[in-house]
Amino acid sequence: MPAQNFDGQNLVSNDFSSQDLNDSSFFKTRLENVLFVDTLLQRTNFSEAILINVNASGADLTDAQLNLATFQGGIFDGANFTSADLSSISTSSAPGNVFSAQNADFTDALLTKANLSGEQSERPNLAGANFTRANLSEANLKAADLTGAIFKDANLQLAILESTLLVNVDATGADFRNSNFTDVTLSGTTFDQADLSGVTVTDTTPLNPLDLSNTSFRGANLMGFIAEDLNLSGADFSAFVDPNTGVVTETNLTNASLADSNFNGANFSGVNLSGSNFNLGDLSGADLSGANLSGAVLTGVDLSGADLSGANLDGANLNGANLTGAELDNASLVGANLKEATGDSLTNFTGAKLNGASLEVSSFIGTDFTNTDFFVSGMPTANLNGANLTDALLNNADLTEVTFVDGVAVNASFVDASLVDSDLSKADFTGANLAGADLTGAITVDTIF
Repeated sequence: MPAQNFDGQNLVSNDFSSQDLNDSSFFKTRLENVLFVDTLLQRTNFSEAILINVNASGADLTDAQLNLATFQGGIFDGANFTSADLSSISTSSAPGNVFSAQNADFTDALLTKANLSGEQSERPNLAGANFTRANLSEANLKAADLTGAIFKDANLQLAILESTLLVNVDATGADFRNSNFTDVTLSGTTFDQADLSGVTVTDTTPLNPLDLSNTSFRGANLMGFIAEDLNLSGADFSAFVDPNTGVVTETNLTNASLADSNFNGANFSGVNLSGSNFNLGDLSGADLSGANLSGAVLTGVDLSGADLSGANLDGANLNGANLTGAELDNASLVGANLKEATGDSLTNFTGAKLNGASLEVSSFIGTDFTNTDFFVSGMPTANLNGANLTDALLNNADLTEVTFVDGVAVNASFVDASLVDSDLSKADFTGANLAGADLTGAITVDTIF
């Protein structure tokens, strides 16, 4: 059928279903209750058109021009918008007439500054839509239902995602820089290799707080990422391994601010978290093995049951942290602050480096510090003043030059440990096992043995 021209007309209840209208023009046309079901509309021009309650489900709008068009409700479920220009379009929903493009294909489409927003009571329906490589920069998706949508390699810079449903979304490789994630419902979403650097996420809630194991940020760029009251328990932040090439992309969370957030059971294995702030957060049961937490702020953080084996915590601030049952074997905590931190008999520091660290007024009753190193020449003296090491194991530990003033080591074991030139003034070693320990030069004023 030859291309037709409807420019500027007022079309009401026309039925173009299943027709071939490729290359036709509806420029500035008003279309109300018009049917385009399964219609061929490739390269068709709808620029600046007004579409009221239009049904174009299954229509083929490949390469169509829809820029500056206005949509009042309407059904575009399953429509093909591949490479279409939808820049600066505006949609609106009314009770019983919600804009819907469920399972529509927007691959490579242009949606810059598109307004696809709504309210939570009348959510625009974009569930299952495919936005692969689409340009959604500065688009407004407020309150949209994006359940199951695909945003692979899409550009969402400066996009508004406030109150959206990001459930089971695939956003692999998407660019979210400077986008707005306020009050997002997040569950089972994949952000692998996505760029969320500098993004602020606030008041984010999971669809099901008990099941977030599929939320993934593997290999994502989260440098400077800011989260407030974020709940991503069980999320995966580990490195991304390309299944085809084997190329490994490390996740970057340097200088991220994640205070007061819940990462219970999350996987941060091998992640770069240097300089990040987890103040008062929940990392209980998290996998932080081999992670770089140098200079990180972990004050008051719940790290109970966390795996920190081999992690770099040099210069980290763990003041008041809960390390009950945590694994810190072979971890490096050089110059770290563990003042008022707590652990128990299941906390494991075997082979760890605590050179120059402060454990002042901490409580590590029954904790295993076997082969732990508290001393290195040229480093500040490790501070254990007032620490409670009752029943702790410090066999073969190097405690050279440490200060343990007013410390408690009742029934602790220091077999073959080095306490050379240490200050043990007023410390209580009642029942302690000091077999083979070297106390050469140690200060033992008012020390109880």
